[in-house]
Amino acid sequence: MARPKVSKEEKRSVIFTIRLTLEEQRKLNELGAMFGISPRLLAREKIFRGSYPKQKMPRIDVDVYTELKKIGININQLARHVNSGKVPYGLRKVLLELSEQQQLIIKLLLD
Repeated sequence: MARPKVSKEEKRSVIFTIRLTLEEQRKLNELGAMFGISPRLLAREKIFRGSYPKQKMPRIDVDVYTELKKIGININQLARHVNSGKVPYGLRKVLLELSEQQQLIIKLLLD
């Protein structure tokens, strides 16, 4: 199937060139990689839309993800025991603190 024709108004036929230092080029390439798009598209988005595109989710190391999942499972199991009265009440505070730390770690990894 052929590519649909683009009208003259929509066709990108003008070439615009800028000069960058090596450091500026490196930063632009890093930003492009962070957002998951080419540096050209990143510049176009920033110039014409006034903001950067939505950031691509970072890839989490499988080992880190697995360890966080294990921690979450353990916290949930302990919390269930605390709520059923099988564990001393003082442990409840510790579990809440651990749960908050886990949420903070997940947020830092995903932001």
